[in-house]
Amino acid sequence: MLTNAKINLKKYISFTLILLLLTTPLLRSKQEIMVVIIVVLASCANQWMLVYIVRKMTESAANQTQKNNSLISLMTIAKLLIVVGALSFGVQIMGKRIIIPVLIYVLQIVVLYLSFEKQTSVEKGS
Repeated sequence: MLTNAKINLKKYISFTLILLLLTTPLLRSKQEIMVVIIVVLASCANQWMLVYIVRKMTESAANQTQKNNSLISLMTIAKLLIVVGALSFGVQIMGKRIIIPVLIYVLQIVVLYLSFEKQTSVEKGS
């Protein structure tokens, strides 16, 4: 992941909404819809934290400084807890159908990748 890569929020939100619309017919109840929304929000928070952590770690390595290591550590733990918490909640509601929110979580990674703004050769310094 490039340190100066930026997320195009319009693409990210659009792809996320398309993903939600495509999975809605697979859901059987309002509780399952709630689980999917919680998993999507958790994956968005997880991805935001991931991008933030990678940027801070890269900046720290480039500048050879050790600042904000505790914040990075806390955010890394929080990332894990958010995803595990959302999926655990999903298991309680959906049981064996938890594969749907898990697939949504995995597809959100693809959404994140597709939402990165691509650099042109001029921006790369070539």
